Amino acid sequence: MSILVTGGTGALGFHILSSVTRNGEKLYSFSDEQPQPWQKVSDVNYRTGDLLNFKDVLAVMKEINPRAIYHLASQSSVELSYKKPYETLSTNLLGTQNLLEAARQVVPEAKILLLSSSEVYGRTSGTLLTTLHKETDRPNPLTPYATSKACMELLGNQFTNAYGMHIVTIRPFYFTGPHHSRRFSIPSIASQVVRIKKYGAEPIIYSGSLDVSRDVLDVRDVARGLIQVLQAGNPGEVYNICSGKSYTVRELTETLVDIADIDVDFCFDPAKERSLDIPLLVGDPSKIMDLGWKPMITIEDCLQDLYNEMIVRLRMEREMKTAEAKT
Repeated sequence: MSILVTGGTGALGFHILSSVTRNGEKLYSFSDEQPQPWQKVSDVNYRTGDLLNFKDVLAVMKEINPRAIYHLASQSSVELSYKKPYETLSTNLLGTQNLLEAARQVVPEAKILLLSSSEVYGRTSGTLLTTLHKETDRPNPLTPYATSKACMELLGNQFTNAYGMHIVTIRPFYFTGPHHSRRFSIPSIASQVVRIKKYGAEPIIYSGSLDVSRDVLDVRDVARGLIQVLQAGNPGEVYNICSGKSYTVRELTETLVDIADIDVDFCFDPAKERSLDIPLLVGDPSKIMDLGWKPMITIEDCLQDLYNEMIVRLRMEREMKTAEAKT
């Protein structure tokens, strides 16, 4: 038997593969790309394939025979979902259909975790602006990405109800930290900060709105929460992973600037603006805390570790480019 993480080359997959407890089991990652050097976890078997190709998914399922599946693979960019709504819905819904059907045929007793998103809650208005979202709140998706995740949750319910499969769903709120992709706002800003500090880049931070507020966790706390929910959560249930506290992007950015000890100016980049952005998104963590989970890593430590890892990541990228140029 084994443990399978789809999307294991992402930050969340990296930290699950790094910390999940195994009992003599092999660890497998399945994604559409091989990991970069800074994404690799030793002793993990990396498989590549197309989640939208059922034969690919079925073959991997038969080869691996997992007892536990963390389904993280998705088109996870809200910004890209506006540009490619069909691709987003296909990957996040039909890709999940392929995974669940393959699991049903090969390992129907496996425990499966589906990664949804707090984005399914949508925008709150009026006097409810400070509401902590609960799992019982009705989904109110605002973006193609959020819609794809809400549909994915319904699909998971179908397989639970129709076939009795052990499926739990996680709605993480915003997270960041070491190994987080620069497609997302805070790692993008961290990368800019490092380039200014270490490589003499122009001391200007380019970003979208700095005034949106998010419930923010360290990615390692989220990974630990996913492992705990898959082990102890009830099938058919949805769990928020969040802290109940919010930070503005400006606060997070200023913390990164302080860590680097640099002086910068801020410049609004229209390309990074989301016209339908949710101004405030905060969750109620009571349900997952009942399982014994709670955040352990402070935001300050999270950003410090992201900054330190980004230094290493950018150095490795530069070394790889230099090596390629010599060949």
